[in-house]
Amino acid sequence: MSKPHCEDRIARIRERYRTETPFISIQRARLYTESRRETDSEKISSGSRVALAMKNVFEKMEIHVDAADRIAGAWTENYVGIPIDIERGLFNQTLEVELDGAAMAKRKVESALKFVRFAARNYSIPDIVGTAVSAAKFDVPPPSLGSATIDKRRVNPYRIRSADRRELLEDILPYWRGKTAADIVRRDVAALRLCPDSFSEFIDALPATAREVTIISPAAAIGTWQGHLVLDYETAMSRGLLAMREDVKDRMRRAANGPANEADFLRTAKTALDGAVAFAERLSAAVEAALNRAGKAGDERGRAFLSQSLADCRVAPLHPARSFRQVVQSFWTLKNISDLAMPFNVHAPGRLDQIFLPYFRRDIERGEISGDEAREILEELFLKVMSHNMRPGSSLTAEFTQRYEGSEPVTLGGLTRSGEDATNELTYIMLEAAERSKASLNFVVRLHPRSPEKLCRETAKIHSRCVSSVSMMNDEICFAAMVKSGFSEEDANDYAITGCVDMAVAGRTGGEGFSSILLCRALDMALRNGDTKTAAGIVKGAGLRTGAPDSFKSFEQLLGAFFAQLDNEIAKIAAAARARDAVYARILPAPNISLFLKETLDSMKDMTEGGADGGVEGVLLMSSVANVTDSLFTIKKLVFERGLFSLARLIRAMDDNFKGHRRVRTAVLSLPGKWGNGNPESDDIARSVTNHIFRELKKHKTYKGGFLAPFINSMTAHTIDGRMSLATPDGRRAGMPFAASCNPYNVEKNGPTGVLKSIAAIDFTEVLGCAANIRLHPSAIGGSDETRDKWISLIKTYFRLGGEQLQPTVASAEMLRCAQKNPGAHRDIIVKVGGYSAYFTELGREIQNEIISRSEHS
Repeated sequence: MSKPHCEDRIARIRERYRTETPFISIQRARLYTESRRETDSEKISSGSRVALAMKNVFEKMEIHVDAADRIAGAWTENYVGIPIDIERGLFNQTLEVELDGAAMAKRKVESALKFVRFAARNYSIPDIVGTAVSAAKFDVPPPSLGSATIDKRRVNPYRIRSADRRELLEDILPYWRGKTAADIVRRDVAALRLCPDSFSEFIDALPATAREVTIISPAAAIGTWQGHLVLDYETAMSRGLLAMREDVKDRMRRAANGPANEADFLRTAKTALDGAVAFAERLSAAVEAALNRAGKAGDERGRAFLSQSLADCRVAPLHPARSFRQVVQSFWTLKNISDLAMPFNVHAPGRLDQIFLPYFRRDIERGEISGDEAREILEELFLKVMSHNMRPGSSLTAEFTQRYEGSEPVTLGGLTRSGEDATNELTYIMLEAAERSKASLNFVVRLHPRSPEKLCRETAKIHSRCVSSVSMMNDEICFAAMVKSGFSEEDANDYAITGCVDMAVAGRTGGEGFSSILLCRALDMALRNGDTKTAAGIVKGAGLRTGAPDSFKSFEQLLGAFFAQLDNEIAKIAAAARARDAVYARILPAPNISLFLKETLDSMKDMTEGGADGGVEGVLLMSSVANVTDSLFTIKKLVFERGLFSLARLIRAMDDNFKGHRRVRTAVLSLPGKWGNGNPESDDIARSVTNHIFRELKKHKTYKGGFLAPFINSMTAHTIDGRMSLATPDGRRAGMPFAASCNPYNVEKNGPTGVLKSIAAIDFTEVLGCAANIRLHPSAIGGSDETRDKWISLIKTYFRLGGEQLQPTVASAEMLRCAQKNPGAHRDIIVKVGGYSAYFTELGREIQNEIISRSEHS
């Protein structure tokens, strides 16, 4: 195939994914519900019920095949579309309300009435007046549900066929009301009474429709779903699904007289494999049908592609893959199977340069493929993986989101399990494919002291060409963090990244749950004696009664009150996460995911019961390390050391959004040495706060006996929470975004060196993932070897200091403003948001402005 045609073909695929409005497919929801209705009255285990439902989906769903693709298959009947995880219910209410304009209007009225009733019961007249006065001083409006339905909204729209809309709204969604995992998690967490009843009433009054998170406190939330995995696709690709099924059958024969729960587990695994086999066989049939259509249409190029695809699909993944093309097709088929089983779960590809390497080398030796052909196939694969990174979120947060989240990382380079350098020829081909495909994914380059200088240079060259989808991990620190968390040295060497920046081991880390703690909100509780103020009003008794502001006689006393609030929030997170995980184990096991985890068959336990391992509950430190560090530094220097004003005066200034308090804000903003400048004093505060959190997390266990692990990554929560938050002691104004992830809050005076020195002050050997964003003018890396060598030297110095991760956005503020004004001319600009990559022009305006506001280094 000629090179220009390859480029045109990939460009057309990318264009379709970028420009076509995705369909909401209801076929998974319809077929899953059909099976559930049939098995509702049967006395079978929850695992069997789930496996039978997915088997029904796999056996009956329509599979889209396109003649222009060299990798066959999709997870819906559309080229660009998403299924609905109807049984988890993360987006059921969003669809029920936001597909219908009348339902949206009703929702807004109901929300307003609930809030009026809440305020009347819980607020005094002075409280209500105070809230109104504070809200009037916001520089930005609060988030709004708006009036545009999902198919008409500006950011992240979806379309749905009229008949599908009727069936979904009138038949499918009503069946699931009160039955989904999200519904039951919400009820069970509420029963724990982790916060006053008034706070539950406060949350219920908000117009939010999505259930991705369950809010348990003004300062804490848990993810409603379990996910973030790197599955063991490698074993399935090397053995084949049919051999895996035979293994299960053999185990069933040997366990015939064993415990009933083990027999049930194996029957469930067999059903799950029957479904996976059915999908693979039906994909072959769909490819054959497409081949016949191409023949009748005289599409010779399509016939050539489809003939190769049919040959590949008849082998893999049913049987072991025998070539590079087959292993890529096998991976994509298996990913469709797992992603359909748990949509939006984030099943990261893992270390593809290691997994695909034997097949690539074998084909190269035989002359059956060239490097360019392999790269073209990988470009298509990366775009296809990107296409699964969509979620039908609520319009309430549409301005804070985008179409593709870019959070399914491909991990490159690093070490072998025995500790040798793992960089190979496919590492470089994949880096080239990452750049050429322009896929909005995370590509993670693992670096260590023995990494080839060529890898460092090629990564720098990509950054110099303004490619911002490639980040870097420090293997020495990551290895130490994994071992300290209890992983073996072999597994630590073999880590891969999932989600945005989360370390995991393929097939051994059994589903990372996620929670978050809002650091500045916890500090606000310490400043207000357990109360906290938001844009929607004051929440009384949300935290501990740790003392009125004027009771703190020293900075250390205030810090102790803040730590007490943090400890209380962490305890709430641990309890709520255990309750959530118990719900999944009880009503929604994951047999189709457990197939691709290494130890579930031997342990005879589903992933949700700890069959792979004890599990990790990631606790994200949000809103944010920088703002809370700078706030504490400000209070320490200006209130307790210099006595420029009292803590009570500072709080009044915050409540007034600093309006009418020019002297206070001027002192706050002009205070030198904030975090991000390499100042030992503010760096010590950041280290003290994070070390305390690290120690406290270790006191708690997950439902499955695992551990709570810290992650420093904000995703987009720093903007959403910022919009709902009053001003903070560091001078941040009400409604404005917090700092993202590990970023300083635009206070850097000493360039990138000071920034990275401050970030590296945190003990990352306790952290299983962080996002350290830095925005660079393109000239900072430049096009010469000399400027690139300086960039490489900076990275190496930062890693030697103890930095864990670095992800540059290489784009000037001028470039990004031009993209806002003329998005069509700048559609391929990719930026780093929290820990993931995104097309800048597809982001909501709120996120775009936050990225532009980040300090630019040149």
